[in-house]
Parts: sequence; structure tokens; C-alpha cells
Amino acid sequence: MAKLDTVFVTGATGFLGSHLVECLGHRGAAISILARRQPDRLAQEIPGLNVVRGDLSHAFSISDASTVFHLAAQPHVGHALDDPAQTFETNTAGTITVLEAVRRSPSVESFVFVSTALVYGTPRYVPIDEEHPVHAQEPYAASKLAAETFISAYSTAYGMPAVIARLFNTYGPRQHPDFVVPSIIRQALTHDALTLGNLTPTRDFTYVDDVVEALLRLADAGEGIYNVASGVEVSIEALVTHVAQILDKPITVASQRAQRRSAAIEIDRMWADISRIKALGWQPHVGLGDGLTRTIEWWRDNL
Repeated sequence: MAKLDTVFVTGATGFLGSHLVECLGHRGAAISILARRQPDRLAQEIPGLNVVRGDLSHAFSISDASTVFHLAAQPHVGHALDDPAQTFETNTAGTITVLEAVRRSPSVESFVFVSTALVYGTPRYVPIDEEHPVHAQEPYAASKLAAETFISAYSTAYGMPAVIARLFNTYGPRQHPDFVVPSIIRQALTHDALTLGNLTPTRDFTYVDDVVEALLRLADAGEGIYNVASGVEVSIEALVTHVAQILDKPITVASQRAQRRSAAIEIDRMWADISRIKALGWQPHVGLGDGLTRTIEWWRDNL
């Protein structure tokens, strides 16, 4: 994977980005990251990490990277509903800033953008493949879909190689506690009664290590749009049952109206067809039980 010898990463200090950078560091890649400040933990773990000071609101340069992973984003649907303009500035306008850096770079051979399965909206059929129509139902999904459109335009206009990874539900250590898996685990470790939002929707959960491997595979051999998921459909209620079984404790759960998403934006089923990325030689290896166990152990040490 020569394209992964020298890489540039945005969003390196976030949940998925930090796992990606750690993996690349262990493989001996020369890594540059875009960050507002010195990321002390990553810098200590990865000697030689090059930090380009800046953010998505200002132009920057990419001088010698073969592959660019663009992960930086405002990832919270709730925040996007509260502040659509800021979400657009970060996720859409910020992506244009990165595309301009890639366009001007003499070295970039591969550009990988992390998007979201929420761009599909309420599915017309399941499992959802990459040919499924897109329909953003809230500002976060709209910001990502707009970014995808700019990436496609840059790819066509400037001959820029680009891959779009539409992630379903990634989970694992260090994820923000507002997301569903850490929310369930954190409550379950300290209480026997949980309060959540909607319990009936289904999601397609993928452990973070598998997602990192998918991004590496896409950087090396991908072209176009790919779903990144496990290909397994699990309800939120069933997810709670899995956590209770791992903890070996009875858990009750209440669906609180204040925490539910409105019917206008709630998506009842998210289940991916992952045939396209599997054709590149990737498949998930960490099952839900194993992934939840690893995540629970991390939260035990970090509550």
C-alpha cells in the first residue's frame, strides 16, 4: 500500500481520526495532521507526527502526502439542528478548503472523504446499496451530501481521485458520550434503569477498528462511493439487551419523549448492503458482542 506511506489527516484528534492515525503510525506511515493545537497524546504515541496548525476555515498546504483522509466535521445531528449555518461552514465549506489544498498539491494520489449513511434518508428498500436515492432529511445529512457533491465536481473538473465512504454507525473506545452506544454503556455501568430516545429503530453497527481498515482499503484500491458497515441490522432495544448480557445484570429501559428524534427526521431502518466494499477484499471481523465488550472495558476505565 504505497499510497499509505505518506498521509495527511483532518479530524485526527476526533474519535475515528485518532484510531486511524494510531493505526497508520503502527504501520510506519509518515503522518501529517491538521490541528488547531498540539495533540499531546497522539504526538507522544507517534514520534515524528507532523502537526500543521490550522483549521477548516483557513487555507493550508499539503506538500508531500500521497493520501488525504478528510474526517474533520461537526458530527452531531442535534447540534446541526440547532446551528445549521455552523454545520454548513464546517462540513461543506470546510470540505472545499480541503479540496483546494488537494487540488494544489503536487503529491496527492488518493482522497478519502468520510460521509454518512444519513444522506440516504428514509430507505425505499433495505439493505441499502450505493445506488439507493439520496434524500437528506436534516441539516447534518444535507451538509455531508453537499460536500459529496463538491467532491464529485472537483473529481470531474480537475481529474482529482476521490473516494467517498458512507459510514453507518461506527462505535468503539473514545466515542463522544452523546452517541447511542456510549450512552447506553455509560448508563448501564452505573444504573439498572436506562433512559433513551426511540427504541425501535434499527441501525448497522461497525466496530471502529473495522472502519479504519475499510478506510485504508479504500485509500489503496477504492474509486467512487462505498457503504462502510457490518451488514447486520440491530434495533436499539436489542443493543441494550446485548449490553445487559455482557454486564450480566438486569436492565430496564424507558423511552423518554424529550430524547426522541422527531418523526420528520427519524429513520426507522438503517441496514447496509456492503457488497461493493467486500469486492475490494474488506469485510468486518469484530462482531457486535466482541466490539461491545471491548468498548465496555474502555468505559470501565474512563468513566
